[in-house]
Amino acid sequence: MKNRLDQRGQEAFYLLEYEKKRMQDCALSLNSLASAFMIHGEKEESREDRQTLLWEKRMEENRQLFSGHLQEMAEEIKKTSRESVRIIRLGRRKEKQIARMLCLEGLVLDDFYLLEKGNGKREAVASLHLAHRIKRNQVCSAEEVAGFLSVLLETKLVSTGRPPFFVTKDTQTMYFQEESRFTVLTGFARAVKEKEKISGDNHSFFETAEGEFYALLSDGMGSGSKACADSELVLNMAEKFLSSGFSEKRAMQFINDALIVGGENQNMSTMDLCRINLYTGEADFLKIGATSSLIKRDGDVEELPANSLPLGVFSHLEPCRKRRRLMDGDYVFLFSDGVTDSFHTEEGKEFLKQLVAEIPYRHPGEMAGYLMKYVIQAAQGRIRDDMTVLVIGVWDNQNEEILTDN
Repeated sequence: MKNRLDQRGQEAFYLLEYEKKRMQDCALSLNSLASAFMIHGEKEESREDRQTLLWEKRMEENRQLFSGHLQEMAEEIKKTSRESVRIIRLGRRKEKQIARMLCLEGLVLDDFYLLEKGNGKREAVASLHLAHRIKRNQVCSAEEVAGFLSVLLETKLVSTGRPPFFVTKDTQTMYFQEESRFTVLTGFARAVKEKEKISGDNHSFFETAEGEFYALLSDGMGSGSKACADSELVLNMAEKFLSSGFSEKRAMQFINDALIVGGENQNMSTMDLCRINLYTGEADFLKIGATSSLIKRDGDVEELPANSLPLGVFSHLEPCRKRRRLMDGDYVFLFSDGVTDSFHTEEGKEFLKQLVAEIPYRHPGEMAGYLMKYVIQAAQGRIRDDMTVLVIGVWDNQNEEILTDN
């Protein structure tokens, strides 16, 4: 392994780039928010006194909103500045051992160290290239390197998904992280309101670099292309904020204010959010105008009720929040109100729970399809509202019976 002449300088450079990346993500989110705040259309040249007062009041409300956002951003930047990343060196002997083993696989290790973040999670960083004796067209993937390092460090590592994805003869830096304890599989089914071509429901599944899995479901008020555009806007902003590290509460407050400022150009939309920590199994549910969710564990089904107004109604947001600890084999069910309205009575709610408890499938996609098919058949083929079912299955990575997507 080559000598590290300026080790401290390299480490400081990496830390600087790490913090800059976080701040850049926040800036991208703010740009998205600023676009939503923009008021389009020409102002009238003449107004009556009452119209002028209303306009001034509206402008004052906008200034208060911006002031609040500046305070929130100041707090977020402080939070980022307080985060620490500690570099852990393995020692010369261990590094030489790793270098020798990788050399047997045709890889030359230039540098290697571990990063420990403030939350205790570790990342492995390796700078390496292919040996010159390797054939010109031979490559080695990041997944293969992760496998080699997992054996050498006796810790299961996976690629973080950041490029580069292949080792070449040019030195490249790759990043790996400890494999999370849990894996999730997802499925969904949807039906469009009769006489409409586009659903007003939109959903999203994504995972952050910190091992947080998100399931989002938004229902735009009404139906058709306008409702679809509203719920899609909400989801796009939510993904940007949450991926950048904002808390669910702050992200939803920003989006809520954006919809209020949009006035007649924006309609109300619901938000049903489920966040699962893939390292601990802890799940947070946040509902804003959304309907109840269900958690299935073996033959038992728990209802998570909700009672709150949609986004874009009042400036002060009061979401319904629940927290649960998920276990191996648990399933989470999120619905749009087009589905749950079919079971709106107490007897209907109990029947839905029983229906979920007795689903004859294990794969989330098959579960979602089964429920949607039942609801449509029960309504004799009538689809009076957009309907969406999301199903998330949770499995422990040590379980050999983890399902796989077909």
